[in-house]
Amino acid sequence: MNTISAKDAKNSFGSFLDSAQREPIMITKRDRPVGIFFSMQDVEALIHVSEAFKKDIHAGIISGIADAEAGRVSECNQEHINDLKTKLKARLAVATN
Repeated sequence: MNTISAKDAKNSFGSFLDSAQREPIMITKRDRPVGIFFSMQDVEALIHVSEAFKKDIHAGIISGIADAEAGRVSECNQEHINDLKTKLKARLAVATN
């Protein structure tokens, strides 16, 4: 992710907007991060992923409750967490391409 100062973004706003179409840009003020600028395409992809995760989380909760009530439970271990991270990264890659 590129970084630009608020002053430089202001002074070269057209170039700043063009750069943001290629990748998100972090904006700093006095060398502190104060925000991130996303293109509309990036925002739409984030919303899409967010909505998909909401549905998956809801379905997972319902399924988890049913499994717990039926006695089908297992420990959430590091292998399970790593599997979830891999699936998340793959889903984000698809959504941003």
